[in-house]
Amino acid sequence: MRDVQYFLAVAKSGLLSVAADEQGVTQPALTKAVRRVEAEFGLQLFERSARGMVLTSAGLRVAEQARRLQADYADTVRLANEMRAQQSGLLRVGVTDTTSGNRVAAALGSLLSKRPGLRVRLSVDRSDNLATLVREGELDLALVPAYEGQPLDAERTKVDNDPMLPLVRSGHPLTQRARVALADVTAYGWISGPATSAAFKAISDIFARHNLPAPRVVMEVPFASELNLSVLAAADLVTLVPRSFMRHADDSRFAVLPVPALRVPRAVVLLSRPGSAWSPLMEALRDNLLALKAAPA
Repeated sequence: MRDVQYFLAVAKSGLLSVAADEQGVTQPALTKAVRRVEAEFGLQLFERSARGMVLTSAGLRVAEQARRLQADYADTVRLANEMRAQQSGLLRVGVTDTTSGNRVAAALGSLLSKRPGLRVRLSVDRSDNLATLVREGELDLALVPAYEGQPLDAERTKVDNDPMLPLVRSGHPLTQRARVALADVTAYGWISGPATSAAFKAISDIFARHNLPAPRVVMEVPFASELNLSVLAAADLVTLVPRSFMRHADDSRFAVLPVPALRVPRAVVLLSRPGSAWSPLMEALRDNLLALKAAPA
């Protein structure tokens, strides 16, 4: 397994020096490990040059399987450790935001209070990146939003529904209209995620279905946050925010636009690696999240 780890480190960096530093070994030790892997499979896995090492076509396929092997092994080690330690262990969790409305905070708080030996490693990223980390075994679980038709290559456990709502400041010109059509919104700029984000794609699809131009993004942001709302409160812009996020916002500063087309369906799902065994800690976090949904507001 160590040779597999070293092989994947070289595949990722393409440089023996960088991989050796990351793994805390010498370059000759790394070279020997790579050669042992190539000998084991009887294949040339790297193209070597003065600029570094690049995976061959065979190397790409072997690396894909090696990542799965490494993730399976990590699952087994973690499960064995937790069965020995019971209340202790490491739980690696991914989230897409760190706002006060994130339900992971309450779920983890309850878990940590009952299991003093537990350690948590939290990662914050976009949902597609977190899904990749879960699939490759770098994370145990990730709580992410999932839009209709959004590809997320991981097992999903639905936790709740949390649709996106169109939001503007309370004094926005659109709030002065008796009726607001989707076409009226096109005159205003947006606070939105990047063009590659699921949220922006969902908005763009809505406008395209109504034969309207794509939204004009004037402020690109990675996540919904209090900072976004501070900007929104001072400018005639439009944004989408999760319904759960609005529970923690000052309602007097903002208004939800009465445009049904811009109420975007969205679920909150817990991602896990396909086919992996759930550890007791993973199950406990899942149960806490589901209990939060069932609890009265």
